[in-house]
Amino acid sequence: YSYYSRALSQEYDERFCDPARIEEVILAALEAGVRGMMLSLGSPRQDMVVTALGRACQAFGVRIPTIVILTPPFEQHAELLQRANAQAGLLHGQVTDTLFRRGPRDFAPELAEHMALMRRLGLAPGASTHNAGETIPAMAGCDVAVVNTPVNKIAWRMCPCPEDVMGALARTDKTVIGMKPLAMGRIPPEEGMAYAISRPEVDMVVVGIASPHEARETFG
Repeated sequence: YSYYSRALSQEYDERFCDPARIEEVILAALEAGVRGMMLSLGSPRQDMVVTALGRACQAFGVRIPTIVILTPPFEQHAELLQRANAQAGLLHGQVTDTLFRRGPRDFAPELAEHMALMRRLGLAPGASTHNAGETIPAMAGCDVAVVNTPVNKIAWRMCPCPEDVMGALARTDKTVIGMKPLAMGRIPPEEGMAYAISRPEVDMVVVGIASPHEARETFG
């Protein structure tokens, strides 16, 4: 999916209807040193992506873990999670942010239910958020092991402000994944990745890749 245009989204849709095209992107990432993948379930092509991941890993001789973005209900994905070697789950950011209650500055009970279900599925429970400055402090007493939130040098989608986000990440005991380090193409790869991986608040960095060339450029 492209955030820029319908035309580019259509081009992605046509290109990635072939699992071999998906496999070549993953293989290029593996060759560049990547040893983990974020996988979003709920797509009509999720089975194709997991198959391509397995083929790329077999060709390269590794078995990497996946961190899976989940939108309720997600119980039906148990078999696919096993095939994908899923180790952690991330509640979709729109769900996480909707469950946050601004008045009491806590979460609706559904958050704990989603985390408990991830545990039962054998996953470390986690959540994505685009409001880390408010939501991550509210997770202090919750069984949330991993948080995934934008971290980039132009503060794109770092809400409510970058100071609150980085302060919350510095204080949390959760494992922190910094997403959108290139701010959806607004920052050059070398500059964006250098910033994200240098931040002491961040444990891992995840970035979207749409071609072998992008994999080599960004992960290189």
